[in-house]
Amino acid sequence: MKKFIVLLGGAALFLSACSNAESELNDFYDAFTGSLTEEKGLGELNEQYNELEGSKASMQEELNNADIKEINSISEELQTNTAERLELLEEERGLIADSDEAFEDAREAAEDISNEEYKKEADSLVTAMNERFDAHKTMTDTYTEALQAEDALFEYLGNEDIAQDEVDEHLNKIAEYSEPINEASERFASETEKINQLKSEIEQILENN
Repeated sequence: MKKFIVLLGGAALFLSACSNAESELNDFYDAFTGSLTEEKGLGELNEQYNELEGSKASMQEELNNADIKEINSISEELQTNTAERLELLEEERGLIADSDEAFEDAREAAEDISNEEYKKEADSLVTAMNERFDAHKTMTDTYTEALQAEDALFEYLGNEDIAQDEVDEHLNKIAEYSEPINEASERFASETEKINQLKSEIEQILENN
C-alpha cells in the first residue's frame, strides 16, 4: 500500500509539473502574440507605399516625352512622392520598434520555461524574432538610402539645365541599392516564415495538452 501511495504521489507531481510547464509556455505565447498586435498597421502601410510606388512609376513614364518645364513640374511631384514614402518607412519603423519593445516580455518569459522541449521551441522563436527585427532594420535602412538617392535625382530634374551624363550617374547610384534591398527583403520574409512555423508548432503543443 505504501508503494502505491508513493507511486500515485509521484504521478501527481509529474502532472503538476506538466501543467506548470504548459502554463509557462502559454505565458510565453501570450507575450509573443501580444507583441504582434503592435504590428497591426503594417499591411495598411504597405498598401499605401505600393500606391505611391505606382504613382512614381506613372510619373517617370511621363518624363520620357516631357519638355523641360514639364520635367521641372514632374520633379516636384516626385520629390513629394518620395517624402511621403519616407514618412511611411518611419511609421513602419515605429511599429516594429514597438513590437520589439513589447517582445521583451516574451524574451523574459522564455527564460522561465522549465520544460526542456518547450524551452527549445520558445528559444527558437525568440532567435527568429530577433533576426527578423534585425532584418527589418537592415531593410528599412537600405530602403531609406535608396529613396534618398532617388530624391537627389528628382531634385536634379528640377534644374533648368539637365545633362544626360548627370542623370545616368544618379540612376547608377540608385541601381546599386537593388540587390541589397532584395537580399534584406528575402531575409525578412524568410524569418517571418520561420516564425509562423514555430508559432504553429507551439499552438499545437498547447492544443494537444
